[in-house]
Amino acid sequence: MVARKATYGRVMSAPHLQTMTAQEYIVATLEKLAEPTSLESISSTALEDAIFAKVMSKKFRKLKADESAVRTTKNAIHLAVSNNQPITVSYLFGGNKLWRFEEAPEIDWAELFSLIYFLQWMKSITNVYGPGARLDYYSEDVAVEVLNNVTRQETEMYSKTFRDMLEWIKPYIPRNVSITYRRYGEEYKDYDDYLRELEAAKALVLQENNGQLPTLSETQKLATELNVRLLPGQVEDPQWREKVELTHKALEKTDTIENSYFSDVSLILACPTIYEGWIATGSTKKSYAKFWAGVGALEASGNDFNEVVLTPKQLENAKFEWQTIKLSGLSGKNFSRIRVLR
Repeated sequence: MVARKATYGRVMSAPHLQTMTAQEYIVATLEKLAEPTSLESISSTALEDAIFAKVMSKKFRKLKADESAVRTTKNAIHLAVSNNQPITVSYLFGGNKLWRFEEAPEIDWAELFSLIYFLQWMKSITNVYGPGARLDYYSEDVAVEVLNNVTRQETEMYSKTFRDMLEWIKPYIPRNVSITYRRYGEEYKDYDDYLRELEAAKALVLQENNGQLPTLSETQKLATELNVRLLPGQVEDPQWREKVELTHKALEKTDTIENSYFSDVSLILACPTIYEGWIATGSTKKSYAKFWAGVGALEASGNDFNEVVLTPKQLENAKFEWQTIKLSGLSGKNFSRIRVLR
């Protein structure tokens, strides 16, 4: 959820007084991220409890974690501490920029701001745990191609620009923090192997549902209509939404993702939204929206800014002005200017 949403409207042409520019704010935020810190004293608190408190900090967790998330998180922390390994927080995400945005198919400020936010979280963990923390991205881009009719060219461009950003931000990554970026599709030697597994998973979902297609709530229908770029004739099928949801449910039931990702007990699972067993973090301190399904902006706040991620609806109603940005080495079509909300 974005703060002061009611103030958003259409593009404003009149400039506003502000001492700090958007560029100065972004640079200052990056430099602060890179500042070294020392291990905090945890007194008599058990190490695993101190780590758990950092992982579940309300500075980053938007909603109460369910019992499953608490259990898997504690198990992953225990495993890491026992083996003197980094704490690993993993984000399973869509792996493409929502095609409705002009920013697509490349990443934009939403990915950068969320990355900074997640790195701040990892840094807080390293403040109590010497072996460090690892931020793990796991892209489901190959699944999105089938689910939302996104092309391979688009997912490749998204992945390239994301990995370019991860390379660019290396000088600002906090000490004892590392980042990995993995792709679901890279688990397969051949794309046809993925399609065969997906069909088998769809059959399993149907079997579990007595041969019936899933039933969608109105909210699920709206989400499906937002995300899917319809193919010619697809809308003529009255059950197209339910068939998309069938594929959606099957995506995470393939043998490969279950064996390579969901069976990995070393991972603490996090997501900008809420799922059973996952820590719901949002994408920035002020935004709950998914970074790949939104665009990044700065919200003016006195002589400061807040990083926000706007959904399509929020962007449609947003009042903003563009500010020019030039960050050396950060390339891509979406990083030469930024929306500043008023």
